[in-house]
Amino acid sequence: MTPITCGLILAPRRLVAVVLGPGGEARRVIRAALTDDARFGLVEYLAAAGAEIVVTDALVRGDPVGRSAVRAGLAVWIAPDTLVSAVARAAAITGPPRTAAMLARLPRVPLLRAQLRRLAASPELAASPEPRQVPLL
Repeated sequence: MTPITCGLILAPRRLVAVVLGPGGEARRVIRAALTDDARFGLVEYLAAAGAEIVVTDALVRGDPVGRSAVRAGLAVWIAPDTLVSAVARAAAITGPPRTAAMLARLPRVPLLRAQLRRLAASPELAASPEPRQVPLL
């Protein structure tokens, strides 16, 4: 059975996520503010759904949500920016929700899945406290 996947993209002033069901149908579009609480809520929602997340290189470099998802135990796939822009241009995809849906569909295409790489938990990530935790000492 194909897992639930979620494409996640950084849009102006928000994160946009599109969750696809096991059959590839778009179940929901989620818009989250660029705050720690909104990111935490989004990751918790996706963890409860058991989703695999697909993000771009740019999102991993520019936003902590991908690392938070790995910390929460989610599978996070990274799509190269060049692949995302090439597929979006070839398919005439515009707008963050459609781009996020396209990202969520990449693992379903064997040729494109081979281009994705898994975001691994680094040792310092595992040792770092949850962003909501306050160091006591």
